[in-house]
Amino acid sequence: MTGDDEADAAFRRAVRSGYDSLADAYAAQRDAGDDSPDLLDSLFDDLGAGARVLDLGCGAGDLVLDSLPDPVRGVGLDVSREQTRRARTHADRVVQGDMTALPFDADSFDAATAMYSIIHVPASEHPAVYAELARVLRPGGDAVVVTGHDAWTGANPDWLDANVEMRWSWPALAETKRALREAGLEVVEEADVADSLGGSFRHLRLSLDA
Repeated sequence: MTGDDEADAAFRRAVRSGYDSLADAYAAQRDAGDDSPDLLDSLFDDLGAGARVLDLGCGAGDLVLDSLPDPVRGVGLDVSREQTRRARTHADRVVQGDMTALPFDADSFDAATAMYSIIHVPASEHPAVYAELARVLRPGGDAVVVTGHDAWTGANPDWLDANVEMRWSWPALAETKRALREAGLEVVEEADVADSLGGSFRHLRLSLDA
């Protein structure tokens, strides 16, 4: 394993254990905020009856899985065992897994979301996430993902005042858009949205080439 591989593995371990440890603090922060953006609402409005939606990095399921209109079927995936356990109250199927290697068949979903989750994956692995997202979407499928503007990688050793480390990473927006194009995903709409912790992120509505 190279030094970069070791650093990325340590990054992923910190995110996984962090979300396990600060589940209660994160739930309290989620309850106090309002991070439901217009692009996510419009995605919900466009879902057909019986659509199947994958929420990548679903957390406890309260942002996407618990908000899907009937009779849309939601499936969640998260790296954290504790977040996965909590999300099962909001969806029939939630699995613990890695966004760079999704445990789902190709063409399995009509739509997908990744709300404030890809930013917890090392930036060097974002192209692999988008390739996997495109693989599991059906042709013409839609998605909403969240990323940052300028390239940044960092950590907070006491996130949410919970004495727990959390890490984030994303490339420059132009690099993100290049990776999306290479995966066959077209940006059809985008917007800046402030999250409940005071940060500003870029929300992208995507469509998979039919």
